[in-house]
Amino acid sequence: MTEIFKIAWRNLFRNPRRTAASLLTVCLGAAALLIYQGFNSGIMNQYRENTIHGYYGFGQVFPKGYYGKVFEQPWKMWIENPEEAEKKLLSATGVEQVFPRLSFYSFLAKGGITLGGRGEGVLPERENKFFDKMNFISGGDLKDESEIILGKGLADSLDVKAGDTLTLLTQTINGQLNGADLKVAGVFHMGIKAIDDGYYRLHLKQAQRLLDTQRVELFSLATTGVDHWDEVAKNITQADPNLEPVRFEILDKVYYQNSVDFLSAQFAFIRMIILLIVALGIFNTIAVGLLERGGEIGALRANGEKRSRLFKILLLENSFLGLFGGILGILLALLCTKTVLASGIPMPPGPGITRQYLIFIEIQGSHYVQALLLPMFTAIIASCWPIFKLLRRSIPELLRST
Repeated sequence: MTEIFKIAWRNLFRNPRRTAASLLTVCLGAAALLIYQGFNSGIMNQYRENTIHGYYGFGQVFPKGYYGKVFEQPWKMWIENPEEAEKKLLSATGVEQVFPRLSFYSFLAKGGITLGGRGEGVLPERENKFFDKMNFISGGDLKDESEIILGKGLADSLDVKAGDTLTLLTQTINGQLNGADLKVAGVFHMGIKAIDDGYYRLHLKQAQRLLDTQRVELFSLATTGVDHWDEVAKNITQADPNLEPVRFEILDKVYYQNSVDFLSAQFAFIRMIILLIVALGIFNTIAVGLLERGGEIGALRANGEKRSRLFKILLLENSFLGLFGGILGILLALLCTKTVLASGIPMPPGPGITRQYLIFIEIQGSHYVQALLLPMFTAIIASCWPIFKLLRRSIPELLRST
């Protein structure tokens, strides 16, 4: 077997032009696969980080049976003793910070303009450091209970800016009208139209006062990371069976998870096209090369070489081409990401997004394995048929083809 390896290896250097053509085909295919997969990962990872640190956190915790349902009187389901629930959550391994929240609908009035919006009461002294992707375009984050921050679309519709005062009107949980005059501390731009056009935040204590309740609706969480969520969720359920943890991918399913599924399906299709191109290129190069080597193969057969041994040599030779072509493709992709693509790729707003993104190529460990193995196996498969056709020819026929 060692001798077969040596012969196959030496054959690579017998015709440098033919070897270079095969390596180039595999190299470009592997580089294209790696860069495109890194580009897809870059899109989704940067969107995920932006949304986690802008709105959702790594996940949220709701009263059991509350998430995904509509209730006539939702406040009856809210968490009655938030302090006790916080202690249980913080006792769960993997939970680093908890952010109690309370959402409600209200009217916001400024001058002669009155609009509806969805607000959320938060504790700014906890949230301002973790949720640092609000992208304020004027003013800044909440500082006290007399302030409110608005999405850009909502602020533009109300014609308010940082420093202005508006009136917020809502109903308490008992059905009584309640309201407060609040100072606009800042206007943010998340880039997600559904949030920018109708969302605002105010202090949790102010929201509880407006709704006349001490309960909270949910907790957003800062945890040890997205990859550890399953373990964290298990620990939370053990700490308090009455709480239901929901991961970020489900909370943002419409934009994030659906986009991940869409891009994965798109990548699978494009990967198939790239591998087909690599296979056709290899097939063509190898078929031409083998035809040129008909006399050589005929002479070996005439000297007693078995078809099976020649098949192993030729197949191993093309395996080397696939392997080294894949390695060169990885090096080429790394060179591109460190030079021409290092400053990122500007992208227009995606579906449901209102601002542009700068995407950086993020190549992960599993991508290298795919970029190395897929082109190599494609090269091996593409070489089988021309080798098989060549070895089926008779010795006189092979010798006459010289």
